[in-house]
Parts: sequence; C-alpha cells; structure tokens
Amino acid sequence: MLSDVRGLPLTGENPNAVETFDATINEFLASGRDTGPLLQSLDEADPTLLMGVCLRGYLMKMANLEEWNEKSFDSLERAKDLSTDATKREQLHVDALEAWCAGNLKKTVRIWDHILIEYPHDILALRLSHNMHFFLGDIWRMRDSLARVLPNWDEGVDGYGFVLGCRCFALEEAGQYEEAEPIGRRAIDINENDIWAGHAVAHVLEMQGRRREGIDWITKYQEPWRKRGVFSKHLWWHRALHYLEFNDVDAVMNSFDTEFWPEPSEDNIDICNSSSMLMRLEILGVNVKTRWETIAEIATQRTKARLRPFDDLHFLMTLVMSERFAEADELLSSMQDFVANSDKEEVTLNGIYEVAAIPVGQSLISYAKGDYDTVVDIMTEARYSMRVLGGSWAQRDVWVRMLIDSAIKSGRTKVAIGLLAERLAAQPSSGPSWQLYSKELGKVGATLEAEKARLKGEGLLA
Repeated sequence: MLSDVRGLPLTGENPNAVETFDATINEFLASGRDTGPLLQSLDEADPTLLMGVCLRGYLMKMANLEEWNEKSFDSLERAKDLSTDATKREQLHVDALEAWCAGNLKKTVRIWDHILIEYPHDILALRLSHNMHFFLGDIWRMRDSLARVLPNWDEGVDGYGFVLGCRCFALEEAGQYEEAEPIGRRAIDINENDIWAGHAVAHVLEMQGRRREGIDWITKYQEPWRKRGVFSKHLWWHRALHYLEFNDVDAVMNSFDTEFWPEPSEDNIDICNSSSMLMRLEILGVNVKTRWETIAEIATQRTKARLRPFDDLHFLMTLVMSERFAEADELLSSMQDFVANSDKEEVTLNGIYEVAAIPVGQSLISYAKGDYDTVVDIMTEARYSMRVLGGSWAQRDVWVRMLIDSAIKSGRTKVAIGLLAERLAAQPSSGPSWQLYSKELGKVGATLEAEKARLKGEGLLA
C-alpha cells in the first residue's frame, strides 16, 4: 500500500503521485504560491488518490469564495466514490469534508480532532483543525488540540516546524505570550519560509506592544516571506499596525499603497487587511475616501453568499464607508435571511451571524451614518461576542476602536474614558491611546490625571 512521508497509508494507484502529494501538503502548510499548480499535478498524476481528492475539496472550501465553494461538492462526490475500500482514517476525512460542505463546522473539526487522537502525525488534519478552531474563534480548543498531539512530534518527523508554528499561534491567541514566542522562533530557525510561524511571532510582538521589535522581525524575513504568496501581504499589514502606533500615518499610507493593496484584489485576506486599515485611519480623521472606492467595487459583488462572517463584516465596512448603503443593507439582509432560513443545529454559522455578525454589521451602518449613540448601545455588549467571528484579537480590535470613537463623538466622555482605561490595561505601551485618554480626561476636569497620561504617551512615542 502507498504511504505518505510520515508513514500514513494512502489509497491510490500511482506510487509516483505520493511525492507530489507530500509536496502539495508542504506547500499548503507554507502558504506557498505553488499550492494550486501542485494540486493540479497531483490530480493528473493519480485521480484515484483519495487523500488528494479530499485535499482538493478542503482547499476549495478554505478559499471562502462562492465559485470555489461549488467545486468542493464535486470533490466530495469523487471522494465518496473512492472511499469504499479506503482506510478508516481516509474515510473519516471524507466524513469531515461532507460535514464541511453541509455547513456543520463544529462536526467537521470534531472529526479532525478525532483523527488526530488515533493518527497524531496526520499533519493535514492537524492544520485543518487548527484553522477551523481559529475560524470559529475557539481559541482554547485550538490551543488544546495542539497540546494533545505535540508529544508525538519531534525533529525526526517531517513537518515538525510547521506544528511548532501552529502551537505558537494557538498559545498567542490564548494569551500565553511568553510560552508562545520561543516556540515560534524555533519554527523559523527550522524553516524561515514558515510564514505562519513568523506570523505567530508577529502577533506576540503586537499584543505585547513591542513596536520596534515587531517592525524589525517582519523586515528581517520579508524576502523569504514575500515568496509565500498572498499571505505575505498580511505580514505587511502587521508591520503597518506598528507604524500606526508610532503615529506614522505616512508610513501606513505608503504600506497600504505599495505593499498590501498595491492594486485591486479579489482575495478575501487582501480585502480584510485593506479595509480594516482604512477604518483605523478613518477613525484617526485621515481622508482615505478615494482608497475605499477600489475595495468597494469588489465588495459590491459579495452581498449575497454567506461563507464567513468575519469576511462579510469587512465587505460591509467597505460598503458603508464608501457610502454604498443600498448594497450594505442588501448584505445585512442576506445575513438575517441566512439566520432565518438555515438550521441552527446543523449550520454552525447560523448562530455566529445571529449573536455577533449582525450586531456588528448594524453598528457599522450606524457609524457610517453618524449615529454614534446606537454604535455605543450595541457594541458595549456585542464586543464580548465577537470572538466567535474568528480572526485574531488584533484584527477584531478595529471594531473596538470604532466603539471608542463613537463614545467620543457622541459626547459620552465618561464612557470613552472607561473604554480607554480598559484598552490601556491591555495595551499599556500604546502612545496614541494614552494621548486620547489624556484628551478625554481633560474634558471632565481631571487635570492631573490628564497630564500624567499626556506625558506617558509622549514618552512612548519618543
């Protein structure tokens, strides 16, 4: 029987296809540009290789694009036809793909985690489980899923560095920064092309407010990471977040124009990077209206297919900030229809739209229309439900910034002071936040406290 590089049996006919299968998995793990071409070569080398067919179905689903989503169903039907004499592990992968196609994401990830209990070296199940837990905002399950299998891995097992990178990111999102960082750096020592591990370390530096180190880390590895494909632009976005905390708006704008939105893109990651950065600049009072337009042209085509709430909110944010309210209302209505017309027990995203995406979406529309009181009323509670949207703490922070700005603009100064105090408790190294805190304290006559905050902010920015 055939087997992959880690010794797991594979059902197929062509032994020569195994090397291509392993190469495709590695390219996927490294977010490489050649994942698609390799996948095509794999299909041509052996269309009966069941795990190759499952891999195709998985990657089609991961794109979160309507035209690719349909292709995953074709892969599912092929996989079912090939699974009759397959191994138990492979049949479980077919079950996972079927659950994913049906929209039951919680069942999907449970199957992958079950596979990992029995086959801890199944690196595809490992990475897919990691991604899905992240997709669902299930950060503690993401952390624990890696902890369960890690004792079975060491440098003698192919792909060990990729596992470390996932472990680093899971620990970071769970707030275990000191434990996460050396693991991620070790993964990069093993393979500097492991952009996910590099991204995980970038998150640690961001969350700890280590601004200069964050810029230097990304700059140090920008050449190998630039070759990794579209995900590299997310790292340039991270670097721009540090520029923003230095109040270096020119550097942020230059990064936007030359690095992560140099030209219009259909990719959801690019859209999320770009729209969230423009929103941060908008909140700071920077005129970015013309830049919204190029993203909005793409977002107008994505008002109907509900595949990922996190992406949808970035589409909606783009639409409202470019004053395309008819399209934004259409997208919000589509979310509401999705909730009304899908089975809450079987379709995982149903509940996520209901408890988080719709309230945040309503707040975005209100913010763009200048109804800041409504934003505060909704987001004061909704922010505590946002984790299920997926994305990282750093990414979801854009909507917390919107809440703070709305409290300020609505004249609810004491609310704004409280929100800024929360923010500074979590991010004490944010110079701009200290400056804003100082300004709001001054409005209520807290002169001494305002001066202390001003000096703190100046010191950090210096």
